[in-house]
Amino acid sequence: MVIHAQPSRVAVSPLTDAARRSPVLAVAERVLGIDSTGERQLFPTYTELPTKIPLRVWQVIRVGSMAGYLAVIAMLFVRPAAGLFAFFHVIVPLFPLLIFVAPGVWRNICPLAAANQIPRVLGFGRDRTVPDWLRNRSYPIAVLLFFGIVAARFSGLDDNGTAMGVVLGAVVAVAFAGGAVFKGKSGWCSSFCPLLPLQRAYGQTPLLTVPNSHCPTCVGCAKNCYDFKPRAAYQADLADPDPRWSAPRKLFAAALPGFVLGFFVLAARLDTPQPQKYGMLSLFVLVSVGVFFALEGMSALSPPTLTITCSAAALNIFYWFSAPALVSTLEQITDLHALWLRWPITATIAVLTLLWIARTRVSELQFAYTTGVRSEPILLRSPTLRATPRSVTGVQVRFEPHGNLVTADAGTSLLEIAEKHEQPIEAGCRMGICGSDPVAVLDGMSNLSPPEQDELDTLQRLGHGRSTRMACRARVHSGVVRVSMSPEPGVEHSERPTRYDRSIGSVVVIGNGIAGVTAADFIRRGHPDCEIHIVGQEPHSLYNRMGISRLVHGRSAMVGLHLLPEHWNAEHGVTAWLNTVATRIDLRSQQVLLGTRETLRYDRLILTMGASADVPPIDGLSRPGSFVLRKAEDAMNIRAYVQEHGCRRAVVAGGGLLGLEAAVALHRLGLRVTVLERGARLLGRHVDPRCSELVADQFAKAGIEISTGAEPAHVCGPSAVTGAVLTDGRVLPCEVFLAATGIRPNVDLARDAGVPAAHGVLVDDRMQTRVPDVFAAGDVAEHAGRVLGLWPTAAEQARVAAVNALGGNSVVSPQMPAMILKDVGFDLFSIGRTHATSRDQVIVVDRPAIPSYRRLVLFEDRVIGAVILGHHPENRTAVQKAVRTGTMLGAPAQRALRAGDWGVMGEVAATV
Repeated sequence: MVIHAQPSRVAVSPLTDAARRSPVLAVAERVLGIDSTGERQLFPTYTELPTKIPLRVWQVIRVGSMAGYLAVIAMLFVRPAAGLFAFFHVIVPLFPLLIFVAPGVWRNICPLAAANQIPRVLGFGRDRTVPDWLRNRSYPIAVLLFFGIVAARFSGLDDNGTAMGVVLGAVVAVAFAGGAVFKGKSGWCSSFCPLLPLQRAYGQTPLLTVPNSHCPTCVGCAKNCYDFKPRAAYQADLADPDPRWSAPRKLFAAALPGFVLGFFVLAARLDTPQPQKYGMLSLFVLVSVGVFFALEGMSALSPPTLTITCSAAALNIFYWFSAPALVSTLEQITDLHALWLRWPITATIAVLTLLWIARTRVSELQFAYTTGVRSEPILLRSPTLRATPRSVTGVQVRFEPHGNLVTADAGTSLLEIAEKHEQPIEAGCRMGICGSDPVAVLDGMSNLSPPEQDELDTLQRLGHGRSTRMACRARVHSGVVRVSMSPEPGVEHSERPTRYDRSIGSVVVIGNGIAGVTAADFIRRGHPDCEIHIVGQEPHSLYNRMGISRLVHGRSAMVGLHLLPEHWNAEHGVTAWLNTVATRIDLRSQQVLLGTRETLRYDRLILTMGASADVPPIDGLSRPGSFVLRKAEDAMNIRAYVQEHGCRRAVVAGGGLLGLEAAVALHRLGLRVTVLERGARLLGRHVDPRCSELVADQFAKAGIEISTGAEPAHVCGPSAVTGAVLTDGRVLPCEVFLAATGIRPNVDLARDAGVPAAHGVLVDDRMQTRVPDVFAAGDVAEHAGRVLGLWPTAAEQARVAAVNALGGNSVVSPQMPAMILKDVGFDLFSIGRTHATSRDQVIVVDRPAIPSYRRLVLFEDRVIGAVILGHHPENRTAVQKAVRTGTMLGAPAQRALRAGDWGVMGEVAATV
């Protein structure tokens, strides 16, 4: 039985039939851009917008636009009077109206954009990334260029065709140069163009939305790109927590009305000296800015509302003065005398801007709703038609030392809050096991979810005190929490064990991943005197393998990825053999032979060699440009190769967790990425078909191409990789080919020594192999016929192996692994059995406009599996607990879930 709840808005009751049929309401909602169904994507990407004009037509128009631009420049030199008339009396008066009504049209036909994209189209652009210091200053540079060029009209630019021609020629030359050096539109259109501030201010809620046709795929060249998400871009700019990004946008809008009014007033005063004009123009601007920030400080108006009001005022001022000039131009061209037209023009602009302000206010509230700042959707409803909403509790977190106070939804983890507000924190497994995100809780510990044993074990391993929590596991359920990103070392010391097997003199652990380090940690907890040796083939101590994709697109290399304090080995009496290979195990003499020709004797041996990337049998994988992504070295090699060879395209074979995370990393590095999945859908082992579809949609919106039912036959190229040939005969051009088709346990060392192994080293419930005194844990161990390859599983198995190696009697608990797709731009979580049988009940709430998807699988009213896509922190915590405890859901709770109210899961979980 499958029960679908309609895409809904929590706490809003169904509409009455009369309300549904109201034509006035429907028209008002359509005009204001309000979605009463919850099914429409509120902020669609350019790939989701309908395309009514073919790309070829846009290209022809662009060629014509470019030719027209060059013709105007030529005319300014050859026939200055005609050129100045065309530019200042036709183009300039009409331009603001075009970017106000249909900014997408201008973005598609802009001659400067066309010049900027010529290097990309012809294939000789360098595709470099704009440095952060320059990108963060690009908008102020564009503002200064705009104000400077316009103000230069006081100095005779209006009357000097040659000077104006030089300015326009220089602008198009710089636009071309920006495209030749920097990737995408980052070298001009989205950064330094003098028209960018105007386009951002007036294009945020277009009356006519036209999708971008320049970019075949998004290369992530701009932050909050207008071409990618037209309606969301400016709202995202103003909501950005970094004032260096949001403040210049507000400052431009604040200055614009004063600048426009001052320009026209002073332009009419021909007898005023130029220095005095510039001084008075500056005064107009300062007054305008002062009024804006006074209103921001003293009124309840939000910054987006103030910026849109200022922009609307500037547009009305512009056409109040320009309408007579437009009428005069019409008279000169057509010999038609119609002075009265100035009043319809100004009245039309006034009406359109009032409508624009209302639509933008709606857009502002919708953006707050989709980003979780606002809890209720935007609806034109009588209050009598609203149900009483379930109380939505908000929480606050103050990040020290700067004291930034931020708000969040109850149930959100400290890690998620820190990431959203760009705090310096490194995410890892997000399960409290790896130890990458410890924070010090300075106040409000009681407002956090209590720590579970695996988190406590991690904190003890790291040597942190009771004031420290793993940010990924600490969820804020109420009140205010004050945290520091720099946890203090603990002062507590575990008691020295008094009863232990003194015959155990040496324990050797082969492998220094999470399983190896956890095993060593628990050996030392249980035995204070024995030697502990950890042999690791990599040159690094334990590091965050979940974060290695950041090594592909980030610039900080291994900084922040190491998970152990510098003196951990010395403090725990552990001898670490880094960059060392264990070449042979002698079971009879109980010795491990190293590649350095040294020998380690052991009384107990724990195998934690982990796994390697499973390299598929594809011809050509030995060519330069072919990679796997399993170790830090793999990630850094990919980044270096892409830079050294100027790579632009990548193909990733594998649509599982590893493949999708790798695809996002390559995309963020600036490559065009195609993911090949030989199955019918993505993440087939972890989620249901509908969720797979939503995941594929999210990747497509980000500009990553997904090809299902596709399998590579071989990798081609004369020497290095130039393409991937699929089994169906298609050839995908690429310079980077990455195989992400799974893992292969490193069993060769154990198997050669005579330790029984199948897919992995065979172990029982005590993590003991079939050889006395030899244990195994983590990705190398096969338990109950499975190799799970998960960090929480590896840590638990290593704990059990260590305890039993010292003579204890511990067994691994039944595994209920959770899947988290990390660092891909959206949240995805699944746990338990997600593929229902005919005997199961399935409850689904699907809200694609958010996007949000929640699916619960029950057997005889008991929760056995769940999938959650979207920002639902409280739901995820409650569902995870419900699945792991097998919580029973009664009929009232199931009815609430079907209606879209998943807050009931928290109430049920609290009783378990």
